[in-house]
Parts: sequence; structure tokens; C-alpha cells
Amino acid sequence: MEEIALRPVEDTGNILKQGYLEKRSRGMEEIALRPVEDTGNILKQGYLEKRSRDHSFFGSEWQKRWCVLNRKTFHYYANEKSKQPKGTFSIEHYSARLALHLRKDSRRSCCFELVCPGKRTYE
Repeated sequence: MEEIALRPVEDTGNILKQGYLEKRSRGMEEIALRPVEDTGNILKQGYLEKRSRDHSFFGSEWQKRWCVLNRKTFHYYANEKSKQPKGTFSIEHYSARLALHLRKDSRRSCCFELVCPGKRTYE
């Protein structure tokens, strides 16, 4: 199971100006990917750090990503100028909760996970 762990780094007011239109199939669920400025209803955007599944001994376990949250989807990009997201998933029926178990350092109070009964958990 792929897990995504995120923690806040900073918040910015920048809006992505580059865009694209693409559809990807995510199992049984299809998500339409659009330019961020066209999705409307942006609730929050800024940098977060996500936990890498495949970090090496010398590599960082946490990867900085530009993230955009709207009413129905969560998008994460390599940076705020990226044209295509590294990942997108629907957040309908999900709730957020603190996930203090993800880190042992002072950043642990910033960690959260998105959960939905019967669906994948995003950390």
C-alpha cells in the first residue's frame, strides 16, 4: 500500500499559472486533472513535505512538494511551477486527523493523515 505522509513547511499565496487537461484512471475512480487556476474552490495551497516510500540510506525520507487542496481533490507537484502533478487523489468522504506516530522529532505535531473507512489512508 502506497502511503503519503505530509507535514506543513510554509504557506504561500502563489497560484499555479501553468496547466493541462488530462484524465487518469485510478482503479475504479477517475479523476479529471486540470490547471489549478481552473479548478476553482482552492481551499489551501503551499509546500508540504511527504514521506517517501523508497528513501535510500543517504536520501531524505521527506520530500518537499507543492500541494493544492480544493473541495474534492488533493494535488501534489514537484514545485509551484510544475505543469503536471506527481499525484492526485479524491478526498471526498475523507477526514483529516493528527498522526503523531509518523515522526519522533519536533515536527511530529504537524503530521496528519487522511482517512476514510474502507479506502486507502494517506499519511
